[in-house]
Amino acid sequence: MKKNTALMLLAILGVLSLPNVFAEELVELDEVRVVAKEEAKTNGEIKKSRRVIQDELIADTKDLVRYTTDVGIADSGRHNKGFAMRGVEGNRVGINIDGVSLPDSEENSLYARYGNFNSSRVQIDPELVTGIDIMRGADSFAQGSGALGGGVSYRTVVADDIVQMGNRFGGLFRSGYATKNNEWTNTVGAAYKDEKWEAVGLYSYRRGHELKSLGNGADISGAARGVPDPSHHRNHNYLAKLSYFINDNHRISLNYTGQNHENLTDERSYTFVGWRRTLDTTERDNLNVAYEYFPSNGLLGYLKLDYDWQKITVGAINLKGLYRTDGVEDLDDIFDRRMKNDFHRINLRLDSSPLESRWGTHNLSLRTAYSQREFKNINKDIYLFGELDQALYISAVQKPVRTQNIYLLLQDKIMWNEQLSSDVGVRYDFTKLTPRASNVYCQFCDQVSSASTTFQNLSGSFGLDYQINPTWKAGYHISSGYRIPTATEMYFTFLNAAGNWLANPNLKAERSLNQSVALAAENEQGNFALQLYRTNYKDFLYERETAGWRLHTNCDFRCSSPYYRTLFQQAVNIDRAKISGLEVRGMLNLHHWVAAIPQGISVMGALGYSKGKLYGTSESLLSIQPVKVILGAGYDDPNDRWGLQARWTYLGQKKGKDAQILTYYYDQSGGTSTYPFLNRSAVLFDMYGFAKIGKHTTLRAGVYNLFNRKYHTWDSLRGINLQSTTNTVDREGKGLERFYAPGRNYAFSVEIKF
Repeated sequence: MKKNTALMLLAILGVLSLPNVFAEELVELDEVRVVAKEEAKTNGEIKKSRRVIQDELIADTKDLVRYTTDVGIADSGRHNKGFAMRGVEGNRVGINIDGVSLPDSEENSLYARYGNFNSSRVQIDPELVTGIDIMRGADSFAQGSGALGGGVSYRTVVADDIVQMGNRFGGLFRSGYATKNNEWTNTVGAAYKDEKWEAVGLYSYRRGHELKSLGNGADISGAARGVPDPSHHRNHNYLAKLSYFINDNHRISLNYTGQNHENLTDERSYTFVGWRRTLDTTERDNLNVAYEYFPSNGLLGYLKLDYDWQKITVGAINLKGLYRTDGVEDLDDIFDRRMKNDFHRINLRLDSSPLESRWGTHNLSLRTAYSQREFKNINKDIYLFGELDQALYISAVQKPVRTQNIYLLLQDKIMWNEQLSSDVGVRYDFTKLTPRASNVYCQFCDQVSSASTTFQNLSGSFGLDYQINPTWKAGYHISSGYRIPTATEMYFTFLNAAGNWLANPNLKAERSLNQSVALAAENEQGNFALQLYRTNYKDFLYERETAGWRLHTNCDFRCSSPYYRTLFQQAVNIDRAKISGLEVRGMLNLHHWVAAIPQGISVMGALGYSKGKLYGTSESLLSIQPVKVILGAGYDDPNDRWGLQARWTYLGQKKGKDAQILTYYYDQSGGTSTYPFLNRSAVLFDMYGFAKIGKHTTLRAGVYNLFNRKYHTWDSLRGINLQSTTNTVDREGKGLERFYAPGRNYAFSVEIKF
């Protein structure tokens, strides 16, 4: 093992030493190049450029937040449910691709216990994107429902990402490998751009296995299993764009992105009778047709009319069976569970030209859109009886739901003078949810009303920035957010002697109000940002377990009472919650502080801390991230020929007082207790870098967790199900071994652009 590690380290050092080998070939590149890096704004937004995504070897959402404070992952074993920020997670953090929101995860505690459904949020492959914007803090003004605690926006590849400067045509080939999950990634693309036409096509294929663990548990079956369940994923990603300038003022475009992801898991940690293998699938298609108008003069500065279509199917195919006495597997059941979303939207955007007045320069914007989303569940279950006989049952667990939305947005970006600027906007949304008749068998659908439910939401955003001097800037930002309840939260019903789940069509939309003050500085010496924030949540929605009385349907004269006491699960709005915290980020270009230090050497640091409180209950918000500190040093060649970065990360522990959960017992009395699985603090060290060979080839390599630290992340532990047949552990905690993060691991990539 030590020999292999040494060879890996030598390989990385070899990559980083290539600039010296090829120095003569690169001598003509003596001008200083400006490279797009990660950008942090005073309103809490972080913009990761395509260059940062490539240099940091970002392959998934976990890699995306690796060096970002106050942002985590909603991790639940097989299922990744999106992001966690500002103390909330999952559906409370919006995700969109090119401005089109991805659907919510539809799940309740009943089906979460068995893992038969795929409750993942759709994940966008970084190979498809030119940039990722992480907005921390309420952002429904820009993103609509779901951006309660913030949002993540993916912007897809454009021709300029492939066509090199001075050329009309460009090609791309990139191949990479990561040892943490034995994953290969291969991407090919081509693009063309001239005065009239712009076209780009890209295909990426990613295949790999389960994420490795540094745990040393036993390779057994059941909840005590100490190694990760074997899995194999195959992800296909597509992109095609074509645009044409009719003349200098008019452009039409057609854009498509899609994905087909499969992950087959042999669930050896499954705790129910027999065995199970599950194929989780995600299919996504996005189409956009747009017309743009660029006036040469006049009041109107820009017009865009476009149509979006999105079709997403999230599914899980479960293969189940028992073991024969000789250990051979018998296949007894095939459960195919799918959640389907079909989305249509038409959009109009009008931007004004800069309007000069005695009260400053104004840039006005008006946007409006009408959208309709159809959601439905289809289950196809096959029961096998021997080798020849089988029975097929097609059903649904709830009614289909149609969601219609119309919104109107007004925004004014104002430059009052050379120092003072502001950004003010207001948005009105009208949303209507209508349960529809199911065309397949649905056991409890007749228990749910078909009446529509409407929501009206007013969102706003206001920002004020003051440029103290050319270096320092101060800012204040306030914004609001909301989240419409999901179809499952409002309409799912299940009645059984073992448990009851009740619909609640009277739910309110969750609301949030985020305020932040910031102080930032930036010049050739470096940059610095300090942000203090507070987010208040209202009508927070939770699934609550309450004791109640239910009528005996078969009660006769022998019953002592026509009612019996039982437990009900139901989504309800609780009072309110509060999150507050701070973030500090900074970077110093050391050459500008000490002239003897070569140009390109820098140091950086970041710290994130937050705390929160749920009112009306003694529970905690488990999604609040523990303290995180990042320190780094690096060198970027002024001619952009090579670079090397080192990162030191401190992951704080989750304290018991901040991890209180609600519990119920068989005597139906409730209380709170400390979440049983808390992470310890850990210190990690990473190194990564790049080297260019000539004008067309770039090599990148990284080593992560260099000192092989054994640690849990809080995100992985809080996703463990306490009562479930999947993603759970035994009472002795032996199964926690499989939840350890990977040990020392490596990533490599080679990129050729021509």
